Amino acid sequence: MTSALYPPTVTPASRPLPLLPFLGRFVRNPLRAIPQAVYDEPIVTYGKKRTLVAWVTDPALVENILVKNADRFPKTRLDRRVLRPVVGDGLLTAQGDSWRWQRKIASPPFRHSELLSYVPAMVDAADRCVMQWRRRPGAAFTTDVEADMTEATFNVVARTILAGISEADGDTIKRSGRAYLDPISWEVAAALLQYPETYWHPGKTRMKRSAAELRAIVKGLVARRHRDQSESNDLVARMLAAKDPETGQPMSDEIIADNLATFLFAGHETTAKALTWALYILARAPEWQERLRDEITATVGNGPITAETINKLPTLSRVLKEVMRLYPPAPVMTRVNADGIEIGGKELQNSTLIVMPIFIIHRHRALWEDPNRFDPDRFLPEKEARYPRTQFMPFGYGQRICIGSSFAILEATAILATLLRNARFEWDGKLAPEPVSRVTLRPKGGMPLIVRPL
Repeated sequence: MTSALYPPTVTPASRPLPLLPFLGRFVRNPLRAIPQAVYDEPIVTYGKKRTLVAWVTDPALVENILVKNADRFPKTRLDRRVLRPVVGDGLLTAQGDSWRWQRKIASPPFRHSELLSYVPAMVDAADRCVMQWRRRPGAAFTTDVEADMTEATFNVVARTILAGISEADGDTIKRSGRAYLDPISWEVAAALLQYPETYWHPGKTRMKRSAAELRAIVKGLVARRHRDQSESNDLVARMLAAKDPETGQPMSDEIIADNLATFLFAGHETTAKALTWALYILARAPEWQERLRDEITATVGNGPITAETINKLPTLSRVLKEVMRLYPPAPVMTRVNADGIEIGGKELQNSTLIVMPIFIIHRHRALWEDPNRFDPDRFLPEKEARYPRTQFMPFGYGQRICIGSSFAILEATAILATLLRNARFEWDGKLAPEPVSRVTLRPKGGMPLIVRPL
């Protein structure tokens, strides 16, 4: 019998903190500033004279906010302030009719039939990663798998839904994206305090420079695609051909650039982080790693991993779900209480910030047995069927669920299966990285693991 695995988590504040200690914890890791009560109660409020923040974790309340009364809980100014310098008025930040139109135009490349055609590119990206590892000297070596997974998933996006990015531009996007996210909790804290957008904080200049670099690349891509007039049917081509249903006007180059920036900036990050944490967990749980390798061998043999074989790996699917429960790629969602209505028996004023901490919902004591333990059998079909939909939502929920969620799950499955049949991953016995919220959930200090190519 194998011992239970409790992978690293965040130590919450024992009680709600005064403002300055709260902000001190928040800028280091926003998850650290959330008090222990949020892991135990359905809703917890913060603020004395008036409620500033309400943390909502009860699945029924979350569904009310995201689905039943979604119009009364719009996305927040905080989201727009923090992300708009990079993604403009694209899908992540747009509201109302503009969002609905953009979502409709962007949806076809993410239909199931289209997604299956991307599997060869996903497998090839993983194969290229393995080839790089095999060029390293020695039978085993230590590598930062977070960087390796970022490279692989970016290659997939650049070769499928967003063709046309050069290798040099890709390197700039990855570097600038990281530089933008590193200090982002400072910008979020400034927004919470309602400081003006011109307010200086550590990393502000770097964020502005990184955003400008990213925007220049996507605008250049739009200009090149205008000139090329290619027969491609990818997301860029669809947006170039789109017409406003009311006016007949084409989508502006600025809005096209906004959406390309969204997919290039965020489209690979979520999958990369899911894979990074999955490899760490499997290095810590070698019995599960071998079990997955056996399943892959029994299903695929010596043949290629294809769209058909991916659907025949139920144990790998359960492991990925459990990894994303413990380490959801997007750990927090926010909305604003626009009407000043009651939620869960608490009267909340107009403009109260509603925080749905997915990281904590996935570890809530009232929702999960022994919530910090790694246990893929939580997602056996008969158990998973009993969970409310908003109890497990690694890519959000409701009408604004991540448009690329199915793409990300398919990609993570294809890449992880390819890596496991070609390499073994080992833990050094010491590494226990803290999960840090920086829009996505990253491991503090990267993820150095021992890789042993097979």
